[in-house]
Amino acid sequence: MTRHIQFIVIAVSWLLILGAGCTWREGNDSIAPTVAPAVSVSTQVEIMDQPTPLATPTMSLAPIEKMVPYSTTSIWNTPIDPSPKYDVHSAEMVSNLVLSHDGQIITAGEAYNYPVYFADEQTPRWDIPCTINKCTIAHSDQDVIRADLVQGVPIPEDAQPGEDTDARMIIIDKVTRLEYDLSKAQRTATGWTTGTVSVYNILWDGTPVMHSSRGSGIPAYAGLLRPWEIQQGRIEHALAFGYTEPAADQCVFPASKTDGESNMHFAIPEGARLQLDPSLTDQDFDQMGLDPTAKIIARALQEYGMILVDDSGSFKIYVEDLINNPYATQDWTDPDLNLTKESIYNIPYTAFRVLELPPGYWDSTVNTAYHGKCLTFSNFP
Repeated sequence: MTRHIQFIVIAVSWLLILGAGCTWREGNDSIAPTVAPAVSVSTQVEIMDQPTPLATPTMSLAPIEKMVPYSTTSIWNTPIDPSPKYDVHSAEMVSNLVLSHDGQIITAGEAYNYPVYFADEQTPRWDIPCTINKCTIAHSDQDVIRADLVQGVPIPEDAQPGEDTDARMIIIDKVTRLEYDLSKAQRTATGWTTGTVSVYNILWDGTPVMHSSRGSGIPAYAGLLRPWEIQQGRIEHALAFGYTEPAADQCVFPASKTDGESNMHFAIPEGARLQLDPSLTDQDFDQMGLDPTAKIIARALQEYGMILVDDSGSFKIYVEDLINNPYATQDWTDPDLNLTKESIYNIPYTAFRVLELPPGYWDSTVNTAYHGKCLTFSNFP
């Protein structure tokens, strides 16, 4: 009889464990067990204390390859309020957009984008040193540690970074839901080396503090335009954009730091969210000469906006790099995508508005709250 009871207890325990893995949990209060790396290629680099980031269980009907990252309540996935508050100096900030590429927004066909790879239990894993900046490993949005090396980074056998000086790549672990952002990545005779590696979890809010993946501290997967979104006819998140003139020393949530260098009084700070005039209609887009792909992007810019994430060499929206990914089966020039560098050139920069910046941005005497080094609203982290 005792043996039967023990069997029942064990069976019920396993059912509870399996059930937890299929339950959405809001926030980070409950986290799944760490998944051990399948392979670890040893190196001689000494590392700091860096416990493996933990994955939060979720339930998603879509495969991870077609999943919009981060929580549904993330600023990245939250539509702009139907009655938005624009910043008191929105017009002055928007006027500065003309300083970059005459105010024309570049899309596909430009360098300095990110190839995206997906890994599973069979993917080779490597211990990768960070040779330029410290690696950053997030245990939560508020808890990010620095290390000299990241252990067990999964990189598909034939993966390669972008063919530009940044040599970036994004890897999503389908098991742990961890996002690995690599820059200055290079394959060596014995493995891989990078300028830096940043580790995050795509089930969190997409707003870590002081992450190293971008100048603004925002993960590289945030706001990235991907081909399946054009194919489905709808983009359901804010887009990430880069610009040549971000403000120096000032930034706002969701950025937690900045690499901006502009000292113009009305320079746009990293983390600022811009919205395309929501009153523009499909007829207006026709008059601009926008094709169906460009209209999909324009509607996203009305509904979700775009967030300034980096000091870039051009005025651009970040798109997935399909050129340098040997696993890619699509090209942005395919008829069902039809995205080119000039796709949204005809959207006038003057049609954008900057959403209200946090208290204290223009008046230092106002009580302020911070997200890392950047100002935030009191209802945000």
